[in-house]
Amino acid sequence: MNNNQIGESSRIKSMAFDIREVSNQGQKYFAYYKKNTMKKELEKYLIQDLNFTHNCKNLRKYKKSADSHNYKAFEYEGEYKILRDLIKPKEETILKIISDIVSALMILHSNQIIGRCFNIDNIILVNGYTPVLMEFGYYPKMDYIVPEQLYNTQLNEKIDIFLLGRVIYYLTVGKELPIYNLNNFGELEEKINMAIAETNYTQNLKLFMQGLLQKNRNSRIDYIKIAQKFDSKLLNFYQNQFQRFSIIISETIKARQEYDIEIQESAPFFINNTHNNIIICQQNKGPYVSSIQQPNVSKINLNPPKTPPDFSDDENLCPPMIKTLYNMNQTMVMDSEEINKELLNILPFYFESFDKYSIWNNIFFSLYRFGLLKKLNEMIINFKKLSDDLCLWKACFALSKISIVLKQELVNDLNQDKNIFYIDEQDWKEFVTKDKDYKKMKQKLQLDLNQEKSIFIGLTFSQLYKGYQIFKQLPPQNDDFQNNNLTYGIFEEYKISYRGILVESICFFEKCLGKESSLIKLLLLICLKINNILDLDVIQENFQYVAQVLNLQQVNTVKELEFFFENKNEIHFDEFYNKLKDKFFPQNQQ
Repeated sequence: MNNNQIGESSRIKSMAFDIREVSNQGQKYFAYYKKNTMKKELEKYLIQDLNFTHNCKNLRKYKKSADSHNYKAFEYEGEYKILRDLIKPKEETILKIISDIVSALMILHSNQIIGRCFNIDNIILVNGYTPVLMEFGYYPKMDYIVPEQLYNTQLNEKIDIFLLGRVIYYLTVGKELPIYNLNNFGELEEKINMAIAETNYTQNLKLFMQGLLQKNRNSRIDYIKIAQKFDSKLLNFYQNQFQRFSIIISETIKARQEYDIEIQESAPFFINNTHNNIIICQQNKGPYVSSIQQPNVSKINLNPPKTPPDFSDDENLCPPMIKTLYNMNQTMVMDSEEINKELLNILPFYFESFDKYSIWNNIFFSLYRFGLLKKLNEMIINFKKLSDDLCLWKACFALSKISIVLKQELVNDLNQDKNIFYIDEQDWKEFVTKDKDYKKMKQKLQLDLNQEKSIFIGLTFSQLYKGYQIFKQLPPQNDDFQNNNLTYGIFEEYKISYRGILVESICFFEKCLGKESSLIKLLLLICLKINNILDLDVIQENFQYVAQVLNLQQVNTVKELEFFFENKNEIHFDEFYNKLKDKFFPQNQQ
């Protein structure tokens, strides 16, 4: 403790301040003393955040600066509790607290400030159940590493959505939210969802909480959906003014983060972000092209897959960008020497060398199946928060299981170095002998496969039966597919049951409207015939419509497919869906 500090220690915890209770001239205050770990470069941001004035009852209120004692004084709220003291309260109490916190966040966002530092140890409760955020803004450290920080991506205001979920998780589950790290990244979200599902609160609150705590921030519930649950003033702000504010907030966060880049827990091939936007790997190096985060957080973003291995991160594992042979829309043009960050979620590993473009490009198309399966699974899980149905639970199960079946088949073939990618035999023999990234790929796929099997047996199967319980239906008794047994011969053995589940889901989404539903319906059809549609021998034929829309002679890379899924609209998705449906099911008999 600094000898110049006065007053009694409070129970309020902060990474940046020692917060004490002091009396001065008959008045009691909360005194904020900067810790020695604070960086001088952040002084201008501290001034902005500490001196922030407002009329919101749910935010700390600045009173004065006590320069002689080197602290900032804030209004003392009288008798108070820490949010940590409130465990498993009634649902109406939780909803009241959420509403107040969201109202406070709106005030912060409208002043280009994010919450970022709020948690169960610095939110106090006054007058019974009125929360007051005693810490917010930007500081160099957080007490909790949100998922996107693990791979040092630029943060945006969606960090507050996750932290709100963290607060509610504690109130409902009665435990602190588990901490993400590189080793548990692929499985922790499902464990969190299971803990939420086992509470005694309503299904609506559970789904809302799961939406807040999505590790993929593009899948998290956006502010508009949160506002719709509580207050018309909130909704008006997030539907209108927030678009302007969110851009400013994002730019401010980016500037502040120049002082906040830290090397996280590392392992082989873990890539870290530096100030000049160059990716540095322990063994590999390559240029990194940063992408601007879109403020419209409700936008569909197709970036499969999302489960990293034990030795990688989630957003900065960047395969090479294969340059197309044809001119494309200007927004798609990338230098052939650049590594395109947007591809990193499609293909789950990084390459040091990639001189055999044609070989890797064919491999990319084959691997893209797993990206589509995983992303579709994520989108359906996200859709369940809005409109639940047992068929959606079954679809998530089926997509997880069939991904394991297909990946096991691929791993078996690769372990024998089978040429399944339509490569000239001589080139293939040279490739498997000399290309070290090919060997890394096989190891990576095996690790992914082991992890997916573990998650499936431990959680995915249990969640399927949880769905049957929720909808009060009996699970199938004699269906070899809908069990947790991963013993199989080939994909064909599972095809009938798998197709039946996905057809049921397609029928569900054919009744839904909107861009997201159209995209899910299209991806369901693609994944229904996953090997047929993504057969390397007929890629150009099956994706001719995509080439037509993008003004290309033919589709040459998975990046072009990604661009179509990310940037086209409901009309294009429906048209492509109808073309594929007519081709593979000409008599509409799935």
